[in-house]
Amino acid sequence: MRKSQKKEAILNTAEKLFYQNGFHAIGVKSILDQAGVAPMTMYYHFESKEELIKEVLARREHQYFELVGDKLNKGDGIHTYVKSLIQAHINWLEAEGTNGCLFLRAKQEYEGVNEGIASLSREHKKTLVNKIENDMKVFDVPKSLGMQIMIILEGLTSMTQIQELDEIKEAAERLMKGMQVSDK
Repeated sequence: MRKSQKKEAILNTAEKLFYQNGFHAIGVKSILDQAGVAPMTMYYHFESKEELIKEVLARREHQYFELVGDKLNKGDGIHTYVKSLIQAHINWLEAEGTNGCLFLRAKQEYEGVNEGIASLSREHKKTLVNKIENDMKVFDVPKSLGMQIMIILEGLTSMTQIQELDEIKEAAERLMKGMQVSDK
């Protein structure tokens, strides 16, 4: 394995374990054992577990925005945009898991403990709301619609922890059909 492959193995393993178990429940040794790398390799790439967590979150954010960005349809009006955004988010949940939001988990576990990690989590949510609001400027809809859509996305993420994904998808379809969006 080259160094970059080892770093990817650490990142992939850490993300999977953090998502399944939380951040505090997983130690560096567990990550290294499952990734099949030595402690020196970990500390060559990351100064600490907290730095690893920050990179996992940054990478996850990039992957989310890339997946969602590829699926958005802004060309056919606000309803098509909202539907494409919600569908892209559901696709993310299907691909990445239904164990809640890794960013909210990080905020919960690190608020008051590590401001760098907690801040990354808050910034991710703000960035997503800002992206939605910026995307919707072309539709001449109230800015508040961005926060409403964000609440829907967060609700989808949350509900997948307690309901079957197919039920969530059906409910999202009904919600999208019933959405009424008026101009400003």
